[in-house]
Amino acid sequence: MYTQEKVADEPLALLAYNCKKVGESSVGEAVDKAMDTHAFDVYKMIIEADKLRLDILKRMIDILTPLQAVELLVVSKKLNLCLHEWGKRRDFQMGITQLLNTQIPSNSCDPPSE
Repeated sequence: MYTQEKVADEPLALLAYNCKKVGESSVGEAVDKAMDTHAFDVYKMIIEADKLRLDILKRMIDILTPLQAVELLVVSKKLNLCLHEWGKRRDFQMGITQLLNTQIPSNSCDPPSE
């Protein structure tokens, strides 16, 4: 069975469906086993996705000139940092940051213009 299919497999859904109350666990060991399996399958899927991402990046860099490759890497990193900052700012605006008791986000990137 493929990892993606395992992640969406039945055990967790059936266990949740059979509970009469939210959070009830009359079959705790089965829930723990299903959750462990689910977590491991998600972990494997993330590893596979990361390998694919790196393989694509390596192939793109091989196609580009050295200057283009450097520009791509710089812009990619800047985009990554800005998305992180925008997410932190959005979390703060929605009150999520206060719930998680984390620091106020910095303003190192301008928000995207709409």
